[in-house]
Parts: sequence; C-alpha cells; structure tokens
Amino acid sequence: MKKQGIKKGLTAIMVGLLITTSLSACSSNNTTNSSSNNSEGSTNVAVNIDPLGKFPEPLEVSIGRSLDTNYKFNGTDTAEDNAYTRWLKEEYNIVVKHAWEASVTDYDQKVSLAISSNDLPDAMRVNETQLKQMIKADQLEDLTEVYKNVGAPRLKDIYESNPGLLENVTVDNKLYAFPETTLPSAPLTWIRKDWLDKLGLEAPKSLEDLEKIAKAFIDNKMGGKNTVGIVGTGQGGALYSTFLTSSDHYMNFSSLFFANGAYPGIWVKDKDGKAVYGSTLPETKQTLAMMREWYTKGILDKEVGLRKSGQEIAVSGEAGIFFGPWWTPYNLQDAIKNDPEANWRPYVAPLNAAGEFTSNQATGSNFIVVKKGYEHPEAVVKMLNVHVSEKIASYEGATKGKEMTGQEIPLFIIAGAGDQLDYTVNTLRDYLDGKIKLEDIDKVNYGFTNDLALHVKDIKIAPFDNYDIQHWDQVKDPGFFAHVYAHLNGGSTFVDADVKYLRSLATSKTKTMDARWTNLKKMEDETFLKIILGSSPLEDFDTFVQKWMEQGGDTITKEVNELQ
Repeated sequence: MKKQGIKKGLTAIMVGLLITTSLSACSSNNTTNSSSNNSEGSTNVAVNIDPLGKFPEPLEVSIGRSLDTNYKFNGTDTAEDNAYTRWLKEEYNIVVKHAWEASVTDYDQKVSLAISSNDLPDAMRVNETQLKQMIKADQLEDLTEVYKNVGAPRLKDIYESNPGLLENVTVDNKLYAFPETTLPSAPLTWIRKDWLDKLGLEAPKSLEDLEKIAKAFIDNKMGGKNTVGIVGTGQGGALYSTFLTSSDHYMNFSSLFFANGAYPGIWVKDKDGKAVYGSTLPETKQTLAMMREWYTKGILDKEVGLRKSGQEIAVSGEAGIFFGPWWTPYNLQDAIKNDPEANWRPYVAPLNAAGEFTSNQATGSNFIVVKKGYEHPEAVVKMLNVHVSEKIASYEGATKGKEMTGQEIPLFIIAGAGDQLDYTVNTLRDYLDGKIKLEDIDKVNYGFTNDLALHVKDIKIAPFDNYDIQHWDQVKDPGFFAHVYAHLNGGSTFVDADVKYLRSLATSKTKTMDARWTNLKKMEDETFLKIILGSSPLEDFDTFVQKWMEQGGDTITKEVNELQ
C-alpha cells in the first residue's frame, strides 16, 4: 500500500539518509599493493592498502547488474558507462564490467540461475535466501581479512553502529557479505490529541484502551456524523507488514496483531525452535476474532479494505486513530492544513499482556557478495568505501552536480549509521535546549542532522519539549517544516520507546515461493479480510491453514527450516 503520500515521506527520509552517507571519497594517489588468493580461496590482503587510495594498475570487477528499464541516463550514458563508473576508473583504477544485466523484475531469477549453474560474476547483489544458498555451496569468498585491512573507517563505523548486521552474515568466523542497512521502524499509534483533551481521556496503553477511545470518538462525533474510529488498510493494501515488506507499518493493523502476540506475515520459531509461518498460528486467529468483533461494533472503519485510501479519511478530519511509523508526519501536512488544530500525536501503544511494546524488525534484504576465488576482492571493498565516504571536488566535477542513483552506482546498497535517528533527535533537542552549539554537530557523519539544526529554531516554538501542534510555526520555513516536525514529533517518541523486536527467520523468497507465493498470499489476504468483515465465519481460518499447507506451504516451511 505504497500510496503517493507514503512515497513522498520515504523519499524525503532517504534523501536525508543519502546526504548523510554521501556517494564519493577522498581522492588519494597513494600506491597500494594488490591481493592474491591461495588455493583454498581465502584472501591474503596486504595490510598497507590505502582504503581510499588509487590502485597502481587498473583492476577489473565483473558484476551482475539490475536495470530499471524506465530510468533515463544522461546523453549516451549507460549503467556500465556513466559519470560515476568513469570517475571510479579515473580516480581509483577500478574498471566495472557487466557480466550480465537483468531488469528489476527479472534480476532475482537471473541471480538464482547464476548460482545454480555456478557461473558467477566477480560480485553481485543477492537476497538473503540466495546468500544462504551460496554459503552452503561454498561459492563465496571469505571477506574477513580484506574488510579488516581495506575497509575504510567510515564503512566500519557504519557497520559498528548497526549491531548484529555483520554477525548475521558471518558463518564459522568467516565474513561472507556486506549487508545493506535499514531505517528503524515500528508502528506507533497516532491519535488526535486535541480530541483526547476535549473528552478528558488519557493516552492509551492497552488494546482495551484503544477500543474505549475509538468508541468515545464515535459516540461524541468528534469528526462529524461520519466519525471513523480506527482507520487502516485501504483498497488493495496489506493488513500487516510481512517478511518481504518488513518496514511497512503505515496505515495497516500490524499493531493489533503484535499486541496479541501474533506475527502474521513473518516466520517465527515454534516451541521446538522450528520455523513456522506466523499467519497460520492460533494467535493470529485470536486477533482476527477480536478485529471481527471490533468491526461489528464499529470500532474499526466500516470500509476497511474498500476505501481508496485510509489517509484521505485522516486528512478530511473524520478519523482520530491510525497506526504508523515515526516518519508519519510527512504524510500529515494536508491534514494540518485542512485543520490547523489537528494535533496528531504518536503513542507507544498498544502494549501486550506483559506490558511490552512489540514489533517485527525491519530488515535489509540486499547483500553484496564476492565469488570464491576472485583475485581482487579489495576492489569491491574499495567501491563500498567510496560509496559511503564524503563528497569531494573531483566527484562533483565528474558528475557535474547530478545526484547519482543506484542505476549509475555499481553494487549500490543503502548504508547509513544505525544511530542516525537517535543522533538527530537527541542533537536537535540538545540544540534547542542550549546544551550544544551548531559547531558541536558532527557534520561529516550526520550531515542531514546539521541541515535540520540550521532550520529548527525557525520551526519549533517554546516550550521545546512540547510537540503539540500549537507549538510549531508552520509558515516561516515550509521547506523544512515536515522534516523537523517528523523527527521531533514522531522521532522523539520512537527514540524514547523500548521496543521489543522480533526478526523474521526468513526475509526473502525460497525456491517454491517463486512459483506459489502469489497465490498463497492472495488466499491469505482474502480469507483474513472476509473474516474481519464478517462475510466468512471465523472457522475459515482453520480451512485456510489446511489449504495453505496443501498448496505449497508445507514445502515452503521445510525450505525455510533448511536455510536456518
């Protein structure tokens, strides 16, 4: 359910991320020693290689390449020959060649074919399932030493600030991949606090609290005669995030399932430690029963799954509750314009029976790997060093000021500091409170934070620790209002929350999923929505589980367990 407003919000955040993790590096002409491989395929990398230096001789890296067929390159540029790849060759003596190319939709299939035939390029981007297959097949280079000796400080700082990322791709003390990083996410409950205040209601904690608040909003017609209690999934949208869409926490009902101990859409451990699909478990059935009851009572939007967009109801002022991540305020600008008193505030709720705030974990699904036996893995590491280091004059000159994208940049992955949201929120709070000055901000590693700090005092009005809508200037600096409002209003609540995460045991498709998953997921979505709407009995859940197993789910479950 990636509506236009959601895309705008995420794009704005990703621009900030890429400002922070800019795409070029220091241009050093220091000479370096190349590496060689022994007969076992392990790499013996000279320790005096300059992580950001130029190789004395050109080193060729053949890669598998994903292409967006709708992307427009400048002039006669291509994915293989463009301003960025030419700059890599001139400044670093890294020559990128395409072993093969595939469209975005065909890329995973092309990678799987390369793996099964053992006809591999020097390096490529893979998903988690493919990574595990390659590790088991002994197809990957051990990158432990080359990362240790050639990895730039900036690259190492990024991974050190994302605990567990490298550990997840290390097997038997061998590092097999460089994973992408992810923006943190969990579904907060967004509520019209001005409505709460008018009714004298307390902030919610439990599912029961949410039900009572929604009923109060409806009974008192806070949004007019057509007041909606809890709005969520629109037409064609998802009821919850999944292992393939782990960060999709906007305008769906993930929160209701999590608070009931249910994790539909992701792979969890059963009592014996085996992988099972959360959508088939009793906790999911229990939550569907609750949602069915809420729908009957009018607590849930009567047009769940039917509206063109749940966000439109929030903008119109008819809804007072929905679920979304910390960056949700990027999509609330129209709601505030329509009603300047619309005081949307986030709450760490609903909690589960143990009083915990739970969520699935947003996981990256892309990994850079190097085939076993490739003579120069240091070239791949240096490409990543360059990718995450700060911009310099030679880069700006080579690209003529054009922001390079994943279509120009070979082996592109999102790579940002794991603590960037925490740093941004806490830095802005300290700056507003006068505890630090602008010059105290780390502009190199957190450039976007510095940009926000330059504008925050034109936007946030005292008291600085009160994020109610009346304490903001929406007019003085409209270009940065959404950025600052999202980070302080949503980001502060999220950063201060104690989130108990559950990571899906699988984050990409298995072999059987390629052929069966679309139909299985369609059956799941249709069955669950009909149960909630009351057009199918609750007992259809058990029928769904049986059919799911018979139509490929049993085989898929075995495949997921084999990859653990």
